[in-house]
Amino acid sequence: MIALAPLYSAHNIKSLKHSPMWARLVSFFQTGIRAAYTVSENPTFVSEPWSIYPAKHKQSGRVVSVFIFDKTKFEAQINKLCSTNSSSKSPRVIISECYELIKNELSQLSKLKHPQILTIIEVLEETKLKFLFVSEALVDNLVTVNFSKQLDNLSIQKGLLQVSKGVQFLHNYCTIVHFNLQPSSIFINNQGDWKLGGFKFLQNLNEISPLERDNFYIMNNSSVVPFANLNLNFTAPELLIDAQVKLDLANDIWSLGCLIYYLFNNGDTLISCFDQDSISDFKKEFRKFETKFYNHKHTELKYLLKNVPEKLYPIYPRLLARYPHDRLTIDEFIDSDFFNGSVIKAMLFIDEFSTKSVDEKFIFLKGLPETDEHGNSLLQEFPISFRTLKLLPLLIDLVISELSVLDGSSISENVDQLLSHALDITFKIGLNLSSLTFQDRVYDVILKDNHKNKKNPDIFKRLINSSVKTRLTLVQNITVLKQKLNDKQMLEVVKKLDALILTTTFPHESNQQQDQVLLQELFLKSLTDLVSIMEFPYIKNTLLPLICQVFKTTSILSTKLVTIEAFGMFVDKKIIDKVIVNEQLFPVLKNLKSRDKRIVKNVLNFFAKVCESEHVNLSLESSIESVLPQCFSLAFGCNDCSKGEFRQFMQLINNLQKGLTEKKISSLSDRATSPLTDEQKSFQSLINTQSINEGNKEKITKAPQSKTIMQPTRKAGTGSQRQLPSTAQARPVPTSPPSQQTLTPRAKAAPLTLKPTQPKKTPLTFGAVDQNSNNSNLFNKLNSTFSKDEDEFEDFQQASNTTSTSSNTPAINWNTKAPSTPTMGSMTPKVLLPTTLVPNSTNANNYPPGFGTTILTPNSTTSHKKTAPAGATNGISAASAANADLLDFL
Repeated sequence: MIALAPLYSAHNIKSLKHSPMWARLVSFFQTGIRAAYTVSENPTFVSEPWSIYPAKHKQSGRVVSVFIFDKTKFEAQINKLCSTNSSSKSPRVIISECYELIKNELSQLSKLKHPQILTIIEVLEETKLKFLFVSEALVDNLVTVNFSKQLDNLSIQKGLLQVSKGVQFLHNYCTIVHFNLQPSSIFINNQGDWKLGGFKFLQNLNEISPLERDNFYIMNNSSVVPFANLNLNFTAPELLIDAQVKLDLANDIWSLGCLIYYLFNNGDTLISCFDQDSISDFKKEFRKFETKFYNHKHTELKYLLKNVPEKLYPIYPRLLARYPHDRLTIDEFIDSDFFNGSVIKAMLFIDEFSTKSVDEKFIFLKGLPETDEHGNSLLQEFPISFRTLKLLPLLIDLVISELSVLDGSSISENVDQLLSHALDITFKIGLNLSSLTFQDRVYDVILKDNHKNKKNPDIFKRLINSSVKTRLTLVQNITVLKQKLNDKQMLEVVKKLDALILTTTFPHESNQQQDQVLLQELFLKSLTDLVSIMEFPYIKNTLLPLICQVFKTTSILSTKLVTIEAFGMFVDKKIIDKVIVNEQLFPVLKNLKSRDKRIVKNVLNFFAKVCESEHVNLSLESSIESVLPQCFSLAFGCNDCSKGEFRQFMQLINNLQKGLTEKKISSLSDRATSPLTDEQKSFQSLINTQSINEGNKEKITKAPQSKTIMQPTRKAGTGSQRQLPSTAQARPVPTSPPSQQTLTPRAKAAPLTLKPTQPKKTPLTFGAVDQNSNNSNLFNKLNSTFSKDEDEFEDFQQASNTTSTSSNTPAINWNTKAPSTPTMGSMTPKVLLPTTLVPNSTNANNYPPGFGTTILTPNSTTSHKKTAPAGATNGISAASAANADLLDFL
């Protein structure tokens, strides 16, 4: 500690409190209860002189209650009380007596062990400021309990029996008078059990002589502190009124009779003293009670006893007899008809459940939910608080304890039956719980594998693998699970169960064959409520293959029928599509060997449902190839059906066939059409590629904008390029796309000078065309073809009429366009070199634009950059040569 002194200096203490070291130092100096338990800040209830706090053990997690007595507060109250009352003892004496009373009480509690006596977990711990001790978890005592919500007649009856059992232990086995049997001495634990406490005034008759018993005076130790005195409202009259006081076990029987009245009348007392410490008040109230109670018939006690059950009337006067020797013993009270009902005995059996054998437990749990002729069962007659707080934890502990000892070994038949009934009752009780309570008390404990739980990390896995009967119990209560669990929790349970449920029984498990068949059928029927929470991939890849496997392997007729109904359910709920139907269901049904009339009927109904389903949308080909042949095969292969049943089968098939026929007819056109040839099909496909929306504003691609004027060019490889006059260059001429070359007709004859771009090419010269030659028909056809572009030619002529002169180039009338290289069929286009066109004076024969009685003269071969003079010729003037070159061009 000397070495640590600098650490606790004044300037470091503030920062140290916020450091992890401070917590370690505090835990180092804390010992006992404060170090081992985490105690809540607010008390559950107060029972003088204790405040009871809920707490939890830091390592085991066990829930307990911590009783805390604040010395500082108590001593301040005593000093204040003594300062106003001069006749009282000194504060130090009173405080010392009260502390000794508390220590004596806890000493007796720690020694006496019984199921109906308050269990002490940690003995009394005294510090400078407090008294502390730890007990089992408590929620109330009979002073703070809510009578209207927590106590009904059956709960009171069961609680009185438990208190009587505790008193019986004190009287018969310890010869002890409790001497303080009152509401504040009886506690209620978290399971609803009543526990006996308040041992401050306990008297052991073995330690008291007979003379002292006959002259016992209870007021010798009276105190100004309320909790240090007896509650006179629950004290026997012989201890207060008689001249010769007798200490006896019968004193507790009187207190028990007063406690019964208190419980059945919502906290009222039979003898109500204004001052609980005043003997004179007690004598006055007791005289009133005597005149009303004693020497009256049982039927006349109703006015006084009010809500006390009439079943107690025969024994109640003996509980409150005036003299001790006239009273019932505790054994007689327990054996009375008041506790002779089957419900109370069943509740008592549950209190002693841990001491019973496996066979006794099995017989009890089997009979507990069974109903009588009126539809009532013992389980339903139990109080709700008893079922949820007492019976439910008991059953869950039973399941866990039995599963924990299996360790892979085979389960015995008795234990199997015991687990099955315990689970069944658990779910019946859980039906009345809220969803959150069910998830907390049932799901998280036995229906979920929790790897954080070191004792039972895989409890659910053990449960479902233990036997077929336990799985059957789970499926029988699957509606309860779906109601209380959310979709995610429910899906986890189902996914762990389905593979075990939908597998066949092994030969060595033939004794469980009947349970396995029932298990599969119940699970398949319950899928109607479960498929809505399942994912489609899980259904397609896991669940449906398992169901199909059951259908293929089972030899049980009822199982096959339920499986077919499950297939139909998937169609009704629009879960499966035509791919699943074609790939999974049809192959299974195709291999169906049985021709039992019930199976035939179910399969035919399923086929009809599939064909009519708009969601499945089965193709006409699949219906014709897979459905109709199977339907006929099933109907005609059924030999155990009657004539009427066979007619029903055929009527169903005919309706199915009629529907398919109408579906086919609706897909056909009203008039017959001849089959298309290959050329027509090609033409039709070509037309279909044409887009109607080509002019749509959204589909138009704008050309790139440019500030320069586009000049007409000759395509690469044509061999020449035209030299346009200056007037023509001022106007851009559109060019053909790269993938197409079109034949552009010439305008009317006009001199044109073209400059070749390839000097090595030798230009050809076409002779004059005779008007009377045989080729005039060809020109007429060309003329009719090119006449469609007359408007364009006229615009072009108007632009060409503007002449441009230079020093080197003579004026030219621009009346035609140079033809581009045409592509016509499979012909190889000829390249026309630039020539000088000499216009003819006349065009009597209406030749096409650009053709007439002109003489085509080639340019000079010496220089392609010079233009031949108008009218020059190379000597070739024969019309046949010109026509031949023209045909080659075409």
